[in-house]
Amino acid sequence: MVRFFRRIVAWVLKVLVELALLTGVLMFLANYAFHHWIPIRQRVQASVEAKVALHHIHPLSYTAIPAAYREAVIATEDRRFSWDPGFDPVGIVRSFIVDVEKDGYVEGGSTITQQLVDNTILNKKKTITRKVKQLAYAVGIYDTFSKEDTLAMYANVIYFGHGAYGLYNAAETYFGQTPTQCNAGELAMLAGIPNEPSLYDPFRNLSLARQRQQIVIDNMVDDGQITQSEAEQIRAMPIRLVHNKGQ
Repeated sequence: MVRFFRRIVAWVLKVLVELALLTGVLMFLANYAFHHWIPIRQRVQASVEAKVALHHIHPLSYTAIPAAYREAVIATEDRRFSWDPGFDPVGIVRSFIVDVEKDGYVEGGSTITQQLVDNTILNKKKTITRKVKQLAYAVGIYDTFSKEDTLAMYANVIYFGHGAYGLYNAAETYFGQTPTQCNAGELAMLAGIPNEPSLYDPFRNLSLARQRQQIVIDNMVDDGQITQSEAEQIRAMPIRLVHNKGQ
């Protein structure tokens, strides 16, 4: 029994030490970000523009992104997006607990802003050092861009599989339509693809893509974005893939 309690105490102390170290480093880097916001802003904008040019992305403004897609992404990827400071403290604590339990870096706990950083500035190598840098950049983005601009940049650079980067390109690739021409069911499917593009590619595995779509719709209900009745209407909407318009 004594050994058991010692292990519990050691585990708790390890978690607290890691969180304290992370908080200290993050505060230092965040302070740097706050006082050097112009380089961060320029770097993010340059990275987004470079990716748009490289992948021939058709960029969309925030207002050109359908509300149904915005709601689906926020409900699924980052429910606290409207007020979080670029990172989710709750998610970080949860991910660190899992990391400690697994004795390594396992959980991500990334917000929409952090995913934007991953898809523009940093590589995706899973290390604690890169995670701290990601957090610092996310805080810098929070301090220098509006939430609307952040979400628009995310939607414009995220990878949707099948060679499609950005929401506009993805809508054309899978449905042969612009995002505003897609129905809410198709937009919910698009919102779920970036989690695992090769797995949820509807051309390759429509069944799994539909399962993921159902999760996104459930998330929208849980987050209060839509009612259960509206969810059922969205589930019944046709998925009009370009190679099977009659579906």
